Amino acid sequence: MTRLSRLFLISGFCFLAMTACGKEDAEQAEDAVDTTEQVAFDDVEVEDYTVLSYSELEVLAYQGDTEAQVMLGRMLEYGTEDVKQNFAEAISWYQMASDSGSVDGTDALGYFYLTGAGVDQNLDKAEELFKSAIDAGSVNAKVGLARVLLEKGDYEAALADIDEMTEDKSQEKSEEKTSKKKDDSEEPEENELSQIVELLIVAQQAGDLDGGYYLGYIYEKGIGVTQDYKKAYDYYNRVVRSTSTALNDRDSINLSNIAIGLMYIKGYGVGVDTDAALEHFTVASDNSSPKASYYIGQMYEKGIGVDKDYEKAMEYYLKAADFDFAPALNQIGYLYYNGFGVDVDFASAVYYQKLAALQGYAIAQVNLGFLYENGYGVERNLETALSYYEMAANSGYEGATEAVVRVKAQINEEM
Repeated sequence: MTRLSRLFLISGFCFLAMTACGKEDAEQAEDAVDTTEQVAFDDVEVEDYTVLSYSELEVLAYQGDTEAQVMLGRMLEYGTEDVKQNFAEAISWYQMASDSGSVDGTDALGYFYLTGAGVDQNLDKAEELFKSAIDAGSVNAKVGLARVLLEKGDYEAALADIDEMTEDKSQEKSEEKTSKKKDDSEEPEENELSQIVELLIVAQQAGDLDGGYYLGYIYEKGIGVTQDYKKAYDYYNRVVRSTSTALNDRDSINLSNIAIGLMYIKGYGVGVDTDAALEHFTVASDNSSPKASYYIGQMYEKGIGVDKDYEKAMEYYLKAADFDFAPALNQIGYLYYNGFGVDVDFASAVYYQKLAALQGYAIAQVNLGFLYENGYGVERNLETALSYYEMAANSGYEGATEAVVRVKAQINEEM
């Protein structure tokens, strides 16, 4: 890593988602809604919960309808055009459904404890919930259990990281890590990996889209199976061909489109085709994927398969930023710092870098350290710079330790 004193802001080069009327009319409309609710829900079985409004679902949910409770949880978990994403409320509805015996509610809770969204991450709790849901007949919980085992075994530490678009990850580091685990516990590892693969195969064969995506993922990464890009592409492609509009299928469809897009960028198992990559990214971006919007921004910023266009890049980064997507927030700060497509604005650079850094995004933490170290957009403050560099260093970010040493030396000199 080059010395930060010679850097512009680090570009997160990773390749790696929304009238008033008269009083008489309002009263009539309110009466009509109340009447409709009574007619629709009193002793009448609901056949399609997806066509009900949030308020209609609430009526059913408070009456103890577990399917309505789960549907409310879905809407709050993923967010819709009319419902703002709210993990805490989603968890509350899922818990209510789970407590009433809903296997879907139990399964959904497992994913929150798996990812740490809205709650403290607790892999043991997630495993317990998924096993309970599996015992009750859930297919999707098999995918959840497989993911718990993946994370507990640290088979893919970068599971949630942004993939790089133009640079391969270090094979040397990956191989070193794998061989170390095999030396420590080869047989338990093989048994666990076999279990992961089996869980995903069963889920995928049962038509579970999450199972299809993660089966493609393990073939792409070579986790528990021989790495095979063509098989990975095939599984991803099966998922993107799905016509499901269910909220809980949205992520697997989007992630599969993104995975195929990256394969077209890198030429993994397919010929390099940036037009096809952009097409797949666009489908996911239009389906509320901030990660896909970020990748489109990267294509326009770097001129990958398209004419370099900073304004277009900013447009897509801002679209991803609507979802508080840290890499996009970091890139917006980077564009403001350098004046790419916008006027140079150090204050805005600091603002967006802070939004990303607060999420634990190490690149933004290093960038903020650089800004405070040099007094760009903020008053120069070596202690604050040191704090940000240390945050990044503690997360293992390469080069941050060097910055910590340098700033400590400056602090000692200025005492």
